[in-house]
Amino acid sequence: MTNDIESCRTPGTLVWSHPQQVEIVFGLDWTPLVGGLPAKLGRGRARSLKATHYLVAGSLAAVVGCGIIHKRAKNVGAQLERSKPFHSAAAIFALTHQEGVVAAVSLMPSKGYWLVAVNSGLVLAQTDRWYACLADVEDALSVLTARFPSIQILRSQDLNQDNLPDWLSGGINLHSRLQKVSGTRYFSIPAACMAVLIGGLFLAIGGGGSEPTQLPPEENGDALWQQVYDAFALMHPIHQPEQLFRVIEAWSQAPLSPGGWKLKQIMCEPLRMDWHCAARYQRAKRLALSEHLDAAKPVGWEAEFTDLEHGVLRWNVLNAASDFKPVAASMPLKNWLSYLQSVAPVFDSIQIGTGSLINMAGPISSQGVPLARPAHLKPLIRRHIAIKGPLRSMSALKGLTVPVRWRGLQLELGEPVGQGISRSELTMSLTGEVFESNE
Repeated sequence: MTNDIESCRTPGTLVWSHPQQVEIVFGLDWTPLVGGLPAKLGRGRARSLKATHYLVAGSLAAVVGCGIIHKRAKNVGAQLERSKPFHSAAAIFALTHQEGVVAAVSLMPSKGYWLVAVNSGLVLAQTDRWYACLADVEDALSVLTARFPSIQILRSQDLNQDNLPDWLSGGINLHSRLQKVSGTRYFSIPAACMAVLIGGLFLAIGGGGSEPTQLPPEENGDALWQQVYDAFALMHPIHQPEQLFRVIEAWSQAPLSPGGWKLKQIMCEPLRMDWHCAARYQRAKRLALSEHLDAAKPVGWEAEFTDLEHGVLRWNVLNAASDFKPVAASMPLKNWLSYLQSVAPVFDSIQIGTGSLINMAGPISSQGVPLARPAHLKPLIRRHIAIKGPLRSMSALKGLTVPVRWRGLQLELGEPVGQGISRSELTMSLTGEVFESNE
């Protein structure tokens, strides 16, 4: 992506060149589409706004994004540059965030703060907008939070060619491509006559043969479907057993009772390839001071205090995840279920959910025809997994080699819980999801 930023006539709309030979458009006007025929409704909405380009996203529930993009080419080179397709940044973000409500805030030098929010893969109205200062962004986020209390907010640094978010590289496909608002209501008789003449000439020289029409190279079905799987894999890194145990091993650095503070709980959650952990402490003695806990924190950790009685130590475990390879062979279902059954006695509980097919929006051709999924790309199934038991039993999970994306790890310290060999004062809980190929 280059540093060249071109502001368009519509306030808040911005076009940015991307290394993948496309133009990224920020700042469209998004509107929900109610009723049938979303393509027709979206096109009508774009014309009513006098937009030059638009994009309809979704099927049963759909939205349309509209904007004005002017081609201000001054020479042949600029004209070639502007022949590249336009893709919506908000739509790309939505395609790579298909679950839940997610918002992102990015700072672009010389432009301001860009805010986008999506709900189940659809861009929300009143987002994909620019703000001059962070205070205005926070006001907008407070409105979103009131409407969606469980919203996840992603905050990034400056948005430039040296700091591209993952979603801006992995979600560019035909579902994010803007369409030009056609001027079909104006009809030219001379142009129609010329079209008939050219058509007759084409047939005369043998253009009407029976050779099958082939997709242009950029619409190769296998390649476009691979992009869909790559985009999904980018947003769903998995955790190998050794990476999970890197996170757990870091817990040994947390002091148990520093200066009258008592460790009560440790929680870790993944974010992309890293893990963010927090150890929660309670003030156990009257002479315990915040500075005592702060002085006991390991190097690189941070201390914060919510009130007089509670403190938190925070740290990160970097690069403790792996790229997901959906086409790679994994442990067969019967094998990993048998493995979990064999180690179940050392845990309090192991729960596996019913598998559900992951619905990936497949690519479509420029003619609007869905492209068939290649045989080597199997549909994916996702299963919820939850495990609870003593910390010492976690070593039994080293043989679980099926692709797992852990969502959260939690350690509770307190009175002994469990029965028999699973009884322990250190109780650990894991929640996540297992991925399978639908053979």
